[in-house]
Amino acid sequence: MVQEGHFSKHGIDSAAEHLSPQDGREVRYFDRHPALPGRRLSCACEVHGDLMIFVPEESQARKQVVRKAATVRAIEIDPAIRLYYVEVEAPTLEHQLGDWDRIANELAARFDLPGVHLDPILLNDLQQVVRKGDWKVTVTVWQGREAVRVQPGYVEEAYGLAVDIGTTSVAMHLCDLRTGDVLATVSQMNPQVAYGEDLMSRVSYCDLNGAEGLATLHDAIVAALNDLARQAAAEAGIQVTAITDIVLVANSVMHHILLNIPPRELGQSPFAPAISDAVDIKARDIGLRLAPGAQAHVLPIEAGHVGPDNVGVILAEEPDKAPENEVWLIVDVGTNGELLLGNSRQLFSASSPTGPAFEGAQIRHGMRAAPGAIERVRIDPETLEPRFKVIGRDEWNDKWSAPESAEQPAQSVASDNGTQDSAEPVGVTFGAPPRRKRRTRISEAPILAAGICGSGIIEVVAELFMAGMLTPDGRFAPEIESPRLSWQGAKAEYVLAWAHETSTGRPIVITSEDVRNIQLAKAALYSGARLLMERMGVDHVDRVMLAGAFGSYIDSRHAMVLGMIPDCDLSRVTTVGNSAGDGARIALLNKNEREDARRLARWTTYIGIAMEPRFQDAFVEAMPLPHSVDGFPHLAETLDAAVARRRARGVSDVVKARRRRPMVVSTEGGE
Repeated sequence: MVQEGHFSKHGIDSAAEHLSPQDGREVRYFDRHPALPGRRLSCACEVHGDLMIFVPEESQARKQVVRKAATVRAIEIDPAIRLYYVEVEAPTLEHQLGDWDRIANELAARFDLPGVHLDPILLNDLQQVVRKGDWKVTVTVWQGREAVRVQPGYVEEAYGLAVDIGTTSVAMHLCDLRTGDVLATVSQMNPQVAYGEDLMSRVSYCDLNGAEGLATLHDAIVAALNDLARQAAAEAGIQVTAITDIVLVANSVMHHILLNIPPRELGQSPFAPAISDAVDIKARDIGLRLAPGAQAHVLPIEAGHVGPDNVGVILAEEPDKAPENEVWLIVDVGTNGELLLGNSRQLFSASSPTGPAFEGAQIRHGMRAAPGAIERVRIDPETLEPRFKVIGRDEWNDKWSAPESAEQPAQSVASDNGTQDSAEPVGVTFGAPPRRKRRTRISEAPILAAGICGSGIIEVVAELFMAGMLTPDGRFAPEIESPRLSWQGAKAEYVLAWAHETSTGRPIVITSEDVRNIQLAKAALYSGARLLMERMGVDHVDRVMLAGAFGSYIDSRHAMVLGMIPDCDLSRVTTVGNSAGDGARIALLNKNEREDARRLARWTTYIGIAMEPRFQDAFVEAMPLPHSVDGFPHLAETLDAAVARRRARGVSDVVKARRRRPMVVSTEGGE
């Protein structure tokens, strides 16, 4: 599908007319598939100008893995939605009271619900529904004051959605409001990524394109939510129109775009939101296609860029109930990193944007989590040889059978002069003449390494440091000799996967720039945590929780070696899953938690990290691995071993100019 408009991030203007007109093949195809508006067949198109292309989920051979499953939690069930079965007398000439008035009177008399009003959108069908039920109906009441659905006869089922809108991904849980059971969990990438990978780029997009830009981003996220709702309903075997309540959490920018509020003020100091309090709004007014009278609730904003998602984390992990003699740190790792520090006496929050490096962006061979992404890495400290594991395969690469690698279809490989050597194409070519030789389809081919995702990036940098190949300032040690390490001037590359282990036919490397970008991202997180600790007057933390879909897959030891989090007993560093989404689910299933969320948002003290006098110093101190000043006694053995390995190889930890060495490019193992 062609995305039309100006994309400042890429400096292009995309338009549908930049593709050749439909030919006979496309016309015939779409005559047979009329439910695919706006789509084109890539095999039948010629490109005549700049294009931004959106590939729908169902068209992707290997879809992105968005890891935001619901966590098992004990939640007291007391939803905002309640069902009431009502029987009323049919009207007569002597008693001509309106149908709804009869129902409202019965609700007041039998259930002590005086003054319940009817959503006007239900009036059109009300009389038909009442008569279909022979004057017996089930009324769905929201918060004891508004009827949002009226169904004929006796009905027990009630459903709601809990949604976490992240900068890069969206997760949705469909819940049974009677039992609290999660009936379906669905997720996908946030389609707004096409307009900017981070929050400020989306604010800029709205600024540059005015009302049209805001409408584009709003429509993109609403379309994604409607698609997810349909998927969840289909998976659970219900109608999407049976969903009557939805609770949403998001960061502040996503919150504003969802509600069609211009986010401009969030892009400049003092980063004031249009509204901090929780928002109750009709789902249809946002553009959501659920039950016609469905209600939407958005949790409150704490301050600045610390939005409803952080309030959801507080609801789920309850740092406000931590013992007064302990200090808890919660790190929601993502493009917009958020921090919570405190206990039952006081709680501090901050936003510490890390940028998209942890999501795979700004890394030469970085990618988001999808089949083929390297997610786990171990490096032998003696041989400096790596082992890795990719998403979609259970075994590590040293257990891959040789025939699997050898039988891969030939790839186009860049020659020394930068041109493409002719090679056998890969995968399925639509419209190509049949070949005698059987070709391997994408779905049948063994999954090889395609790139490296966030958890793998963290592990490989930490492993390089522990193996003695990186100095504390993040530089590759020029004294190290390895066939996997090559140099171009002062810049180095480490080959993580040889060409025969990849799906592209090219080696996957970690570069000096990659390490630097990870240092910048981790320093943003650590300096934020350090400044919160200083504000609270503590010099250590007793417990660390890594939250978020990405945080759930980070190895705690590697995160601490890297210096993403302060020193802590590793047994008390845990991953807690998608806490923001769980917080939305808690508020969906218990209406009292919504009021508690309002209280917590006001009680938590927000710290603007970038405005702190010591921010620059704290950031610079956090750049080295793991830190230039703070100690890590719980990592003493690991860090001492890394120092010993560097010394054994003659590597000095003193920052100095790197030795310039000729560039050596290798695409295979060091035979």
